[in-house]
Amino acid sequence: MEIRDYKKGDEIAILSLFEKVFKVPMSLPYWQWRFENNPAGQYFIKLMWDGDSLVGHYAVSPVYLLINNQKCLTTLSMTTMTHPDYAGRGIFKDLAVAFYDQLENEKGVVAIWGYPNSNSHYGFIKNLGWKDLSVVHSLSMPTTSLSPKSSPNVTLVHKFTDKHVKQLSEFSQSFAITIDRDLTYLNWRYVQNPSKAYRIFEYANDKNEGFVVVKIHPSAIVPDTWEIYILELGINDISIFAELFEQIIAYYEKPISRINIWISLWDKRHIQLEKIGFAPFGKQTFLGARFEENTHALVGDFKNWYYSYGDSDVY
Repeated sequence: MEIRDYKKGDEIAILSLFEKVFKVPMSLPYWQWRFENNPAGQYFIKLMWDGDSLVGHYAVSPVYLLINNQKCLTTLSMTTMTHPDYAGRGIFKDLAVAFYDQLENEKGVVAIWGYPNSNSHYGFIKNLGWKDLSVVHSLSMPTTSLSPKSSPNVTLVHKFTDKHVKQLSEFSQSFAITIDRDLTYLNWRYVQNPSKAYRIFEYANDKNEGFVVVKIHPSAIVPDTWEIYILELGINDISIFAELFEQIIAYYEKPISRINIWISLWDKRHIQLEKIGFAPFGKQTFLGARFEENTHALVGDFKNWYYSYGDSDVY
């Protein structure tokens, strides 16, 4: 068997292996968006072949983190796949060892991080030099106190501007580590994504302004209802929350049972969200990273991380 980097045209075999492993298809437009049109870099993909058969795959998505305001190239660990007929042969570990050496020593990647699921978490920590940073919880609020209602202060917009970048930075700049949510990143992540229906809602009146990025998903808790996920929270005054989300619920014209968010415990808005009814709820998620402690000790302290649902490829 042979390990090599992605070559043009390999995406056909990659998409075929994905469907074989996960029993659902990945669309070519999504693959191109994530791995070909990523503004931080192309084709961070390592493959294992047995002759003409693709039997192993590991892809990471390059992303710029601001670490103490220094722009650093990192990667979000993503799709790991082994052909079912080749399970138990250590293919993923072999791919990862070769890949990490290349990323760290040739491409200048300073950290490899992500949200491993329960199937891969043990292997990352035990065999691949990752360190646990935290278990990330969702805050969630039932919508029983909200009713669909139009508001003249809420507007649906279709792309980001520098104003949105500035509004987000008001919150993220107090953390030592955050994705560089510049204008290019925000539009790539939420506007150009071909497979997810994100919506950007702005709020503005004489006293307050801000925005949120949201999506909806069928609820696994309350049958025949939907839940709202807040991908980015660009509002400071949580007192406008009810007005904003009553308009959002009215927009979707679906039964919405809960609103969910990832937000750091050390974000000043966490306690404000608790006050209006948000509480830890649902499944928890591992956050881990591989990094050089001597030069990037900040990465190892979860208190330093500003994060949101949008940082994960799952959402």
